[in-house]
Amino acid sequence: MNKAEKSQIIVPVICFVCVFLSAVLIWSYYSKPADEDGTLSVTIKYPEYETAVITPVSTMECAIDNKFLHELQQISESSDGNTNEHIYNYQYDTLPDKIYIKAPDIYVFEQGRSNSSMTPCSVGSVAYYADEPWFSITSVTVDKLYTGVFDITISIESFKDIVPVMATLKIGDIVLNEDGSAPEKEMAFENDNYISETFQFRYNRGALNDISDLVNEAAFCTEDVFRRISGAQITAECNIPSVKVVIEDSGSSSSL
Repeated sequence: MNKAEKSQIIVPVICFVCVFLSAVLIWSYYSKPADEDGTLSVTIKYPEYETAVITPVSTMECAIDNKFLHELQQISESSDGNTNEHIYNYQYDTLPDKIYIKAPDIYVFEQGRSNSSMTPCSVGSVAYYADEPWFSITSVTVDKLYTGVFDITISIESFKDIVPVMATLKIGDIVLNEDGSAPEKEMAFENDNYISETFQFRYNRGALNDISDLVNEAAFCTEDVFRRISGAQITAECNIPSVKVVIEDSGSSSSL
């Protein structure tokens, strides 16, 4: 066999080997188990609240033991409003066979449930929910922008995990809606617990130079709320099929 014939054989062989190795590498990449990046996701649903407006807290306990002595580190969470699914993502060192979770608390929207919808707009006033202290007003300020136009800012501190939704300010026969996009608007949580909020209202009725007396007689109104509840039933599944999910409250695994 001369050199020309050998080269005619070697070139196709080399091409075949290159194509074969490329195919192996591509197959190896796409067949890599989903858990090799050291993360897993748990998707949960709240069957009892499929038709309700809810917001789960941002953290969910997840551990590799049922005493929760070895918890996985949560790295993120997200919700899908279309499917009512809530996803929590975790890091791990060694892929566990089983994980244990606790149902996160949820804030449930309740319309017209506040039985203390009118609270005097003065520092120290206390609002009540179900006959128990709910929040207190800690500051009320009035800023004059120009004649007849004022910004009224009200801050509260909460005693309960009950979040007012779009409060209003009633000044005589005038009802002012909250400016939810105002720069002063602030809502504070600590460890997922609602602790304080600042509201702003704009008054632009009449050519007045001062409305302090009007504000002192005003009422801070709340009707709709998000109320935090615990112990809601959930279903759960892991994105890695080999990992069994055990819901600590029920003591049994459940899949979507």
